[in-house]
Amino acid sequence: MAANNFEAAIPLKELNFPRSFFRYRSLTKQNLESLSENYLWVAEISTLNDPFECSIQFDNDECLRLYYGSEKFKFSHTAITGHELSKRDIHLLTTSKTPHEEFIKICKQNDISYNLTSKKQLEKVQNRWTEMMSETNKNLRICSFSLEKHSLLLWSHYSNEHKGICIEYDFLDDDLIRPYVQPIIYRDRVHKLGIFEEYTIMQTIASSLIKSSDWAYEQEWRLTIFRQKQNFPHKIQAPKPKAIYLGTRFDLNETDLKNELTKYAIENKIPLVRMKKHPNEFKLTEDK
Repeated sequence: MAANNFEAAIPLKELNFPRSFFRYRSLTKQNLESLSENYLWVAEISTLNDPFECSIQFDNDECLRLYYGSEKFKFSHTAITGHELSKRDIHLLTTSKTPHEEFIKICKQNDISYNLTSKKQLEKVQNRWTEMMSETNKNLRICSFSLEKHSLLLWSHYSNEHKGICIEYDFLDDDLIRPYVQPIIYRDRVHKLGIFEEYTIMQTIASSLIKSSDWAYEQEWRLTIFRQKQNFPHKIQAPKPKAIYLGTRFDLNETDLKNELTKYAIENKIPLVRMKKHPNEFKLTEDK
């Protein structure tokens, strides 16, 4: 996807598309509403619990080399300093391994006052990138699922410490949702691009699908949507669940919420399955 090679990406995903996705939720009025009205809530990137969401790393030196070779830079440099860079200067700036240090040398050779250190210049580039990324991420919303329904950690983190529920969905025959659901890739390095100009909406989506290996236990697949003119909903129509699993502490919920869920399940013929603690091991099983 990051390389825009959809002819390879789409069949690969279809070949490995899961039959079941699991969404962990607390038992709240809002989550019961999403069930009864058959929708999924897609959240903004800024509300997610991972500060590295949609992280992208740039080759800062390559960005500087391109900037130093641009007409915009040459014009502004002459206008500010009164000094016109030579062809040799430009060649050095655009081929140096450390272009900013080369620029400092050129300024010193021509008695041009320049107080921005390499560290400050790098911070300036990174701040510009952070602003760009923050703005672009506002055009992206996601909804997360797991392939695992027995995870102690997922029940703890996303289902109100085992008091909530885990909803099982099947998107295989859902042509509205299936194209927008992709697997998360877990690795130790941030998604990297060469220059700012390579930053597109597809690269943003690709970056949203790359997370730290620390999160691999979640086995996440992610529904991702992006703004298309005025079409940018928070609610996505979803099929009815295949089943709903109840946490080991489900009985601690308010009676009216439990009754509402039971009524919904009976009316829609959706199995309610209670999770229970294994008697001898640290794992969950299903109460058949």
